[in-house]
Amino acid sequence: MSSFAPQSFESRPVVHYNQHGILVTDRVFASESGRYEIAELTRPTHGTGNLHPGVRACAAVGIANAIVLAVAVATTGSVAVVLVALSALLITWVVGLFYARRWPRQHTLLADYRGQQVTLLHTRDLDLFGRVSRALQRSVETARGR
Repeated sequence: MSSFAPQSFESRPVVHYNQHGILVTDRVFASESGRYEIAELTRPTHGTGNLHPGVRACAAVGIANAIVLAVAVATTGSVAVVLVALSALLITWVVGLFYARRWPRQHTLLADYRGQQVTLLHTRDLDLFGRVSRALQRSVETARGR
């Protein structure tokens, strides 16, 4: 048999994802964190991290500003007081949105591998996280279907 003969279809792995240093096939999940056999990965789960502390602080200050604004509107007829409170509220929410966009939540993909929980992926990129999660799901389904 020639060394250039094509391999049979069953011997070639099915690639579900291969970008950004992450490879997910029907046989293996490989990334910077390690290389894991799909057949030995069980209970894949995901976790979402907390909001950036700046976002939480801006939300708390924004709620307090909204209360001050409501009290100012109810007790004074002064347009200046209302404008100051309204501008403080607006600035607080804009800063909070900046923090939320600049530092989004961490997304973590976890699974059990040979009896220990391993981190397969840890990223702030929600699109990447979704693609890799779906690839892992397809890979596990393909491996179980054999």
